Amino acid sequence: MSIKIKQWILNMPEYIPGRTIEEIKKEYNLKVVYKLASNESLFGPDPGVLKEIGRNLGNINYYPDGNCIEIREKLGERLNINIKSIIIGNGTDQIIEMICDSFIEPGDNIIISDPTFLIYEKSALKCNGKVLKVPLKRFHQDMERLVGCIDNKTKVLFLTNPHNPTGSNINSTEFGYMMENINKNILVVVDEAYVDYLDEEDRIDTVSYISEYDNLVILRTFSKIYGLAGLRIGYGISDGVIISALNKVRLPFNVNFIAQRAAIKALEDESYIDKIRGRIKEEKNRYYKVLNENRIGYIKSYANFILIETGKESDVIIEKLLRGGFIVRPGKNLGLPGHIRVTMGLPDINKMFLKKFLEIFKDAYSK
Repeated sequence: MSIKIKQWILNMPEYIPGRTIEEIKKEYNLKVVYKLASNESLFGPDPGVLKEIGRNLGNINYYPDGNCIEIREKLGERLNINIKSIIIGNGTDQIIEMICDSFIEPGDNIIISDPTFLIYEKSALKCNGKVLKVPLKRFHQDMERLVGCIDNKTKVLFLTNPHNPTGSNINSTEFGYMMENINKNILVVVDEAYVDYLDEEDRIDTVSYISEYDNLVILRTFSKIYGLAGLRIGYGISDGVIISALNKVRLPFNVNFIAQRAAIKALEDESYIDKIRGRIKEEKNRYYKVLNENRIGYIKSYANFILIETGKESDVIIEKLLRGGFIVRPGKNLGLPGHIRVTMGLPDINKMFLKKFLEIFKDAYSK
């Protein structure tokens, strides 16, 4: 090809999304397929949100509110913060990109755990930044090594809490250590995509740190427990100066009208979120019981998925699960070979999955 593509694009790692239901149906000639690979909410959104979407379909000929004022007001009231400290994105992926666009110069670096969400790395590389990776410590983010890895070129440190893809959690002591021992000229970004699955006693009130630390950014999403992954809407919380900078690189009308209306409505019924949190906890306990009884390794999860140890026969197990109509996330695609990541589904789906998984797992290791 005679057209020259920028070298950094050629060198960039590719994000591999989970396979689609229709793709697997066609490939394996299946009528029913269950997708347990992408940590979506199989419980779906609050029924009131679906009604709100229907009521607003007649207005999609108009541009959305470019400043997302109403949803920012809702969030500001709920979190007791000024709306100038809130930015709305087309998913938190977009806000991650905006952060790197705003703060990473060529030669600067970000620090991440390894493995973690690939978008941090891609966003930094796009800005000609470098990526310093700190291995997990027993499937947990190693706070001491993350702090110790900082050098004079470090601009951003990314954390995920709960962590993806392991489901492990940072406690308040670890987080306090991080914030106290990091220089205030380094931006700390805490991606809390799965925070709503945490029980109250396991949560860190990260928002309360904003008033003391103007180098902290918190990311949250409506894609997980709220069940709005297909509408792409998330938000960031930080000092007003940081948010103002991000807004300068934000594309106009970046969040569509229906996504805004759905998110606003979703925030009105906290009881639905409490219900989903409880049901996910019940389903994780179902998995733990079965896995413990069969002496199959796993990582205790604070999110809506479980990382299961499948060993050297992982590829065989994944392929047979696909033929049985179950899509899971291969650990090797996430930097954790010998494992699979399984999203918690509805009770009946989980029962069917566990039955099929045990059958396949035992057959794979009976030889």
